[in-house]
Amino acid sequence: MTSKERVRKSIMHQQPDRVPANFECVSSVEKKLIEHYGFHDIEQIYQKFEIDMRPILPEYIGPELKSFYENGERIFETYWGYRTKQVWTGKEYNHHTCYYPLDKCETLKDLDKYQWPSPDWFDYESVKRQCEKHRDKAIIIGHPGPFQVACFLRSMEKLLVDMAVDPEFAHRIYDRMVEFELEYYERIFKAADGQIDILRPHDDYGTQVSLLFSVDMWKDYFKDNTKKLTSLAHRHNAFYMQHSCGSVRPIIPQLIECGVDVLEPLQKVKGLEPQRLKEEFGEKLAFHGGIDTQSILPFGTPEEVKKETRYYIDTLNVNGGYILMASQGFEGDVPIENIEALYSVR
Repeated sequence: MTSKERVRKSIMHQQPDRVPANFECVSSVEKKLIEHYGFHDIEQIYQKFEIDMRPILPEYIGPELKSFYENGERIFETYWGYRTKQVWTGKEYNHHTCYYPLDKCETLKDLDKYQWPSPDWFDYESVKRQCEKHRDKAIIIGHPGPFQVACFLRSMEKLLVDMAVDPEFAHRIYDRMVEFELEYYERIFKAADGQIDILRPHDDYGTQVSLLFSVDMWKDYFKDNTKKLTSLAHRHNAFYMQHSCGSVRPIIPQLIECGVDVLEPLQKVKGLEPQRLKEEFGEKLAFHGGIDTQSILPFGTPEEVKKETRYYIDTLNVNGGYILMASQGFEGDVPIENIEALYSVR
């Protein structure tokens, strides 16, 4: 069974020959693993851990994106128009948003005047080249989604207030973003000529204790646009994976209604217990991730990691329905031996 067949079979709730696996990490972990094993690139890491999935994105060819120093800090421009700065965590550099361009907007006219990115700013021929390298792998595409990017464009406090008191303004932001994404992803699908298996936007709708807003508010702002994106994926014979960190149990029925096929990352929070998820939603939804990056992976022993991994596989990989991964990408505080332990349990 190829990796592509293994992943697709699992998402279709059919038992694969073994549980499929994905791998994601921050750049410092990639560098650490390459140095540790004497590798040359991340593809060798994928091969070592028998990873079934490969991410691809078209190359950016739009207006020049500059980086510069401001008050001693390095600032990076993005094609969306927000800016980030490097922040040292003690283990690695993370990028934190430091400029929110839509904070200056007060009216719908202001939003319409904003320079939203163009789908023309990307080289879709590069998609073909990347897919050709991994014909037997499950190909996944996707970047931060409508809510996530909106929180980079307009500070979250302002955005949440908009959603409560100025719904027309908030809807315009999300609709403009999805308008771009529908065309952008459509072009990627066409360029890939049927080789893409999963579309995954990254949106974080929850905290570690609850949703960021009510279920009714989620339905108002995100349900129709989620349906548009799932329909796009399904038209191209791809699955739709919804990323959301946090406690998102209350909207799982809504995600299923929208046509979502896979939920990830299964953060270790109330309502996302593996057995309960499988019992309640396992016939309609597949799951990705779950091995905890906040406690077990950074602070546990390899044996504890193996035990936790075995529990997730035995619970969720019944009639398929599960893709093995950490609950988020591996951070710099995760020991190499614990990464090895996770992928040894198959």
